[in-house]
Amino acid sequence: MTAAPANHGSVTVREILVELDRALNDHMVWLKVWHRALLCAESPGARGWADAPGDLGRFGAWYVRNQHKGLVNQPAIRDLASLHREMHERARALVLSTQAGTPVPRKDYDAFMDTAASFVTHTRRLEKAFARASSDLDPLTGLHNRQVMSRELERERARALRADRPCCFALADLDHFKAVNDTHGHAVGDRVLVATAECFLTALRPYDTVYRYGGEEFLLCLPDAPADVARRILERVLGELRTKPITIQEGRTLSITCSFGVAQVDTDATVEETVKRADQALYQAKNEGRDRVCVWRGAAEAETPS
Repeated sequence: MTAAPANHGSVTVREILVELDRALNDHMVWLKVWHRALLCAESPGARGWADAPGDLGRFGAWYVRNQHKGLVNQPAIRDLASLHREMHERARALVLSTQAGTPVPRKDYDAFMDTAASFVTHTRRLEKAFARASSDLDPLTGLHNRQVMSRELERERARALRADRPCCFALADLDHFKAVNDTHGHAVGDRVLVATAECFLTALRPYDTVYRYGGEEFLLCLPDAPADVARRILERVLGELRTKPITIQEGRTLSITCSFGVAQVDTDATVEETVKRADQALYQAKNEGRDRVCVWRGAAEAETPS
């Protein structure tokens, strides 16, 4: 489970887990109210009966607000939200039918109850998935952490060497990030980290992988990309970062840049040694003025784009 591009912020795994737990609790309360409306001819009030999707209970409103943000923007949660809406639509139709004096067909009632049960099953399944994934995800950015990174890089290196295909690892470090924290505070710093992660995910190829390496550093795995191709990919990422300033307090914006060091996987270097080579290239990128890509070409030098 990886993070997806977000608009206007992000949603953490912990926040999703809290919302799924609330959804289950609200569901049982709502179902009791619904049965009273159906069987006791009581008015259901405003709890989840409006036409607008944002009025479909607390979960429906939460989803509408956050559906394009980070981890919420993925098929599993979209499917759950669709199931939630279908459940409310069936519930509303049955109550309106009862209030109009029309008997509820058994098949319609069974269809509603099946949908309601499926909502519970899917929510619990998602809770388990996110709880399991939370140990492998960085809680701020939603990216995989170093624990996952180590085993996945080993797998990518083995695959590249076995298939005789190129693969590059890249270390990314945000430029002057300490100054961001010192000047604007850690909340803005966190916002910059989240926005950077999302920019990486948007600008990279679908099969590239991004990991939270630590602090303001990220590690990127670029399969099927020799060093020159990896450099072009990362230069495109840099271009995206330059054109997407971060909105901070009082409507002000903050421009961010990043430095990259790249090393290509080779038979003579382990994963750790390849990452060290990328780190050496990153060090050169910092020394040469930042906001650039350097490629490791050997112990003596790294190459920078002209």
